[in-house]
Amino acid sequence: MSVHDIAPEDALASLRTAQRARAAARRPNPLPAWYPATAAGLFGAGFAGIGLSVLLPERLWIATALLRLAAALLLVGHVVVSHRVEHRPGIVAALPRGAAGLRAAALQLLPPAAAGALALPFGLPGFLLTLGLAGGLTHFLLLRRRRAAGAGAE
Repeated sequence: MSVHDIAPEDALASLRTAQRARAAARRPNPLPAWYPATAAGLFGAGFAGIGLSVLLPERLWIATALLRLAAALLLVGHVVVSHRVEHRPGIVAALPRGAAGLRAAALQLLPPAAAGALALPFGLPGFLLTLGLAGGLTHFLLLRRRRAAGAGAE
């Protein structure tokens, strides 16, 4: 077994760095005020645009292609904005445990379930439109609640 000689000032510097890192990890970093509406709007508009493009007649193929391109850009924008905002220290939080966690998980599963139910009578357009609108609204409500919880922790 070998023993390393560490100067006391180096050890103290390492301990101070570790303490600063722990303090920064504990400090809440709330979501920006603009983020819930932006992320939900991009998500909802992207899926609704794809759903609307399915409804357009084949003779309007240029309009369909442009609508699908715009919808794809909106969804890419959603992913980029979400990644930039939520991949910062102090943002991502685990779902609560117990009944509150089950309610939160059920709320997140509600839009795909509603979209799946409407897919039966209305097909793909009904699925995509419902997923866009219900998913965007749910996304907004969850992000707004998470932002309020983060701002209250400060």
